Amino acid sequence: MWAKSFQAALEAIWMTPRRTLLSGLGMAVGVAAIVVLISLGKGVQHDVLNQVESLGVNLMIVLPGRLSPENPFNPMSFIGLSTLRESDIEAVRQVPGVRRVAPIMFVAGAAQRGDRWADAALILGTTPEWFRMRPHTLRVGRFFTDAEADAPVCVLGPYPAQQLFGEENPLGKQVLLNGKPFTVIGVTAEDTSKSVFGSAGFEFAIYAPIRALQQAMGSQQIHRVIAQTAPDVDPQQLQQQIRFAVLRSHEGSEDFTVLTQEELLSRLFTLIQVVSVALTGITSIALIVGGIGVMNVMLMSVTERIREIGIRKTVGAQQRDIFWQFLCEAFLIALVGGLMGALIGWGACVAIDAATVLSPRVELSTVALALAVCGAVGLVFGVLPAYHAAQRDPVEALRYE
Repeated sequence: MWAKSFQAALEAIWMTPRRTLLSGLGMAVGVAAIVVLISLGKGVQHDVLNQVESLGVNLMIVLPGRLSPENPFNPMSFIGLSTLRESDIEAVRQVPGVRRVAPIMFVAGAAQRGDRWADAALILGTTPEWFRMRPHTLRVGRFFTDAEADAPVCVLGPYPAQQLFGEENPLGKQVLLNGKPFTVIGVTAEDTSKSVFGSAGFEFAIYAPIRALQQAMGSQQIHRVIAQTAPDVDPQQLQQQIRFAVLRSHEGSEDFTVLTQEELLSRLFTLIQVVSVALTGITSIALIVGGIGVMNVMLMSVTERIREIGIRKTVGAQQRDIFWQFLCEAFLIALVGGLMGALIGWGACVAIDAATVLSPRVELSTVALALAVCGAVGLVFGVLPAYHAAQRDPVEALRYE
């Protein structure tokens, strides 16, 4: 029964290729949108994973403000305020199992040299420990040392160096960081391969001693405390020890959060998945519209093929045979549309990858999921036309003109 109904459905579709393609067009649009959106989300996740891992291994990050599963977004990070203080650095450093500690201070603004600007520069105040935690490759020059904690010196990332100096050697020359003069002592050679985040943004970075930067900016803000831990220590246990150490430094006020790299990734992925699911849900409306289109085409097909239905019933076909034939036709039309959509989505992802910094990751599981949903929609919206076809009276069908 199944084989004969499926064969009859294939023959009917093969005889009307134009109608099949046009009726599957709505499904194609929905599947293409789903493939593109899910692939973009997976591509961004892959980029995030690479960038977080590039920060180094065995890291703990102390953030200002409280984060919780109910409130995973930290307003402190957006309004520039920080509850972290100088004593927190030493408190974390004293925790057994912590190897290195580096504070981070973000400075809003731009770097300038004469009439040349590095508008996208990320100005960071830190200590030499940072360069030991996350190894950087130097193109020229050197990093600043502990003895230069108060010295107005800086190390440029490749993009600020290019924007401010072009092909000129920047060593020993001055740049203005928010109007304050700093002497260039080195230029890094960050990975500038294509990524939505670049090399975690470090190719845009300008590093300066945090104490010198605080004095120049008139601010004692510390926005992050990064701790590198020993690999043989349980990270969960060490996370709690760091939390208790900073809690004592804050005299019992828990206005901070300690995150591991895994937790940071988890929170970022949660945000990406929420956005991806929302966008996928919206674009799935196109599949419903496509399913309605398939149903309308199949209902018209039933009307056009009434005599065929009568002849088949006369020669012995049962109601279930007619029902399964038309249901299989609806399923196959939806599947053809889904295959077209998968090809269109793959082509769109290739174009996006070539023309933008985004790198969509088209996976077989994504295509399989889209086609499965597409086939299910075809079956659901094919039931009504199949039922109408199966209920046709053979005598009246043979008389139909």
